[in-house]
Amino acid sequence: MLPTFKKAVQATLSNWPALQFAVQQQAGGPQSSAIAEWMVGVTEQYFYDNEDLEAEEVADYLATIMDQELNTMVEDESDLEVGQCLCRFYRLCMEGSDAQVLDDLSKIPTGSKLSFRVQDLCEEEEESDKPPQLVDRLGALQLAEAPPRPEPEPRTAEQLRDEAEGWTMVQRRKHK
Repeated sequence: MLPTFKKAVQATLSNWPALQFAVQQQAGGPQSSAIAEWMVGVTEQYFYDNEDLEAEEVADYLATIMDQELNTMVEDESDLEVGQCLCRFYRLCMEGSDAQVLDDLSKIPTGSKLSFRVQDLCEEEEESDKPPQLVDRLGALQLAEAPPRPEPEPRTAEQLRDEAEGWTMVQRRKHK
């Protein structure tokens, strides 16, 4: 077991907007918070049980948990960013570079997120060809009070069917 890696998993998952949203909305029922805490341990163990994990494998694992345990489908590719971040942290911990991991973790904002939304200040980064690292993006995020919600867009028949079946869709936000 790597104590620094456990901290990295905890910090990364607790700052993952898709997971925050699922917990806030109790997508997995009243035990959604407990499921999120459980995810930290099983995700950490997943790395110990599997050699040479790729970010895509971790993303698939996290997406499966989100789907099966929290009834949430992640479609914004944030699961891949989380997978990349966790693979990097694991590699650094295995190399003994705990100080680098702790330094990266110190850049992640902390605090209550329940009545706030995450506002990205670096929209130009998202337009580049290279996907930004989650740690880099989290360091450039600012918490802002959530503005009044606009009227929802009309839903398609597919969205209505998914909602009737108990699914919660997390979609990429359109930037203006």
